[in-house]
Amino acid sequence: MSSAQTFLVVDDSRLHHQMYQLIFRRPALAGSNLLHAHDGRDGYEKFAAHPELAMVFLDLNMPGLNGLEFLRRRRAEELHPHVPVVMVTTESTLEDEDRALEAGAWAYLRKPFTPEQIEALVLRVIAPAAGAARRP
Repeated sequence: MSSAQTFLVVDDSRLHHQMYQLIFRRPALAGSNLLHAHDGRDGYEKFAAHPELAMVFLDLNMPGLNGLEFLRRRRAEELHPHVPVVMVTTESTLEDEDRALEAGAWAYLRKPFTPEQIEALVLRVIAPAAGAARRP
């Protein structure tokens, strides 16, 4: 990546945070900064404090503030609409996906995900020719 980008991971699973750490060591993503939040409330506070975020990876099922509530609050407050939020979850129904996309998720990714899936989403957003974020 040409310049350091900052990404926020909001997930209540420590294992998933470790996975993101490893994924962001891949050559195409090296130099990225990762912010971590282990529940939705902390994640929303970090999101609000960092308008420069390149992307947010958001778990659906978390204590405090779940992923849909996060997205709905963001929309209601019109907070950083330029930052793409990827809903990452074990929920696999089309209804869950539709709810997330309708609430403002830029993409919906099912767990377990692969490093290649994360890398592809990131590169699609930060590619110099991309300009503004585009939905997958």
